[in-house]
Amino acid sequence: MKKAEYRFYEMSQELPVLALTGERWEIVYGTDAMHFHNYLEIGYCHYGEGTIVFGDAEIPYEAGTITFIPKDMPHRTKPTEEYIGKNQKWEYLFIDTDRIIGNVFSDRQEKISEIQLKLGYSRFVLRKEEAEDIAGFIQMLIAEINEKKPYYSYAVSALSANILLFFARQVKLENTESSLTDYQHFKYVRIVNNYIEKHYMEDIESDNLAVICGLSETYMRKIYLEYMHETPMSYLRLIRVNKSCELLITTGESIEEIGKMVGYPALTTFMRNFKKITGTSPHQWRKEVRKHPENIRNYKISVLKGW
Repeated sequence: MKKAEYRFYEMSQELPVLALTGERWEIVYGTDAMHFHNYLEIGYCHYGEGTIVFGDAEIPYEAGTITFIPKDMPHRTKPTEEYIGKNQKWEYLFIDTDRIIGNVFSDRQEKISEIQLKLGYSRFVLRKEEAEDIAGFIQMLIAEINEKKPYYSYAVSALSANILLFFARQVKLENTESSLTDYQHFKYVRIVNNYIEKHYMEDIESDNLAVICGLSETYMRKIYLEYMHETPMSYLRLIRVNKSCELLITTGESIEEIGKMVGYPALTTFMRNFKKITGTSPHQWRKEVRKHPENIRNYKISVLKGW
């Protein structure tokens, strides 16, 4: 089975956007594994050349290219021969689309669902000539986050909303029965994921998740599997292990106590699931992180899941 890294980022309560900018991102690209994130990613290529690899496609990029990659979508950067082993420079924005779109359309739930569907399914790799209209907004947003001038948090939210709406406009969805079904299915998946992310430490069963959606367990699992390519309980295990990695880094709690904190009362169950997802034990994972803290200074967490 192929593997993709789950790269988790913490979003502050103050801002719905995280910027990864500066010299840290002027590096050799193409050595990383397929990976996906817990937030939508927008990338801007300052210089370099290669392809963005998705599960089923490779799309060329060059200086001035902008990428728009939804959460949970595996991808990686692959340089051209000219840039193998050479530095390229990218800067990235990670955006909490739920917070931004929810604020813009707070009184229009059907509009929120429609835009979330567009932003959740669609990916874009815009070459320089295609990206001119949006590139300025992205650079303005990065500057606001880095410079933190008066009222910058309001400017960040406004610019982020404009950027998301720009990309949502690029997606053409026909108002057919099939599209309406997609909207509804996407809504159920978001309900399940949001519940898991908030209640992962509790005793959750598949039938609990079906109840909060108002669906039968069989139908809920079918919808979820079609969209996420995994079961809700697999996602729950992934989130629990991800949270345990955070605790292994940030606390001195024992392995057993951390297992309990993320929803595993039995140590053996925690150990088994942790190793299945990360390929190593919690003790060894913590040891390696402490030995090489620079590996997770920016990525925070990296765990594996199938895709």
